[in-house]
Amino acid sequence: MQIMRLAVVAAVAMLTASCPSAAADRENPFLKAKNWGYQLRNLEPEPRKVIANSVYDLVVVDYARGEDRKEIPLTKAEVAEMQKRPDGGKRLVIAYFSIGESEDYRYYWKPEWDTKRPSWMGKENKDWKKNFVVEYWNPEWQKILYGSPDSFIDRIIAAGFDGVYFDRADAYYFFGDSDLARGRMVELINKLAAYAREKNPKFAIMVQNAEELLERKEFVEVIDGVAKESLLYGIKGLGVPNPRSDIQESTALLQKASKSGKAIFVVEYVRDKASIATAAKRVNDELGWALYIGTKGLATLAKSPLTPADPVPDDDDERIGSETKKIVKKKN
Repeated sequence: MQIMRLAVVAAVAMLTASCPSAAADRENPFLKAKNWGYQLRNLEPEPRKVIANSVYDLVVVDYARGEDRKEIPLTKAEVAEMQKRPDGGKRLVIAYFSIGESEDYRYYWKPEWDTKRPSWMGKENKDWKKNFVVEYWNPEWQKILYGSPDSFIDRIIAAGFDGVYFDRADAYYFFGDSDLARGRMVELINKLAAYAREKNPKFAIMVQNAEELLERKEFVEVIDGVAKESLLYGIKGLGVPNPRSDIQESTALLQKASKSGKAIFVVEYVRDKASIATAAKRVNDELGWALYIGTKGLATLAKSPLTPADPVPDDDDERIGSETKKIVKKKN
């Protein structure tokens, strides 16, 4: 096991040193974003117009519209419409991309997987139906993610997105949260970054959660930003204040990344005015990061970062909060 761990570390170091993808060598576009929005569902024409006319400097969306295996990738023209601000300026639009779980409504899902999933795909996520944890280091999974015109990241690049928003980068929790499991995730992210930036040198990388990886230089060097879900509320339930120790540990890691030139974004799923005010004071005023108050299903874009949108039927998902992880000590 020790030999395997060292091999992963060495591989990641070689990737970082040899590829032109290191974020330190590039202008970080996320640093110019003073606010952000987050909407993964309901990306039909009218909601996209709302995004285009919004106040946001940065918006995270899914790369496709439609659900229930009727996925329709957004076109380059549709992405460009959202990238154009009302004043004619440029807005950053990046695509959501789950790298640690498969989703049975995606184009890559094979019908036979409904009855027998491949050996590298595990159980369904009890908090997020239709999502299945994967052995993210497995070559078969990675072929889905990158390496061909039909791969996930190639579709995102071809559509003209400014970058990606990697979710489930913390899937190492499902594999013992060991040095090896973390190293394999860093290696995957380095591969994806190098591949994408060979095609588009300005391609930006945002990672959601997984802030423990910020302790690794080879990870920090290739990303541009981190988005933290539920920094202040949600570990023990939707809207429930997090334990002080968890807030402090996550904040310390994020502050270190911020000092290294990485942009930090936070999303909280709260609705009461007192919690929103507390979050805004801590995140915006004291830490100087960008806070977004989202609906738990991320089906609607708020009119402004601190004014939660009215929930719609697609916002009834209960995963947010129940899936939020504590920072835990890794195993050797």
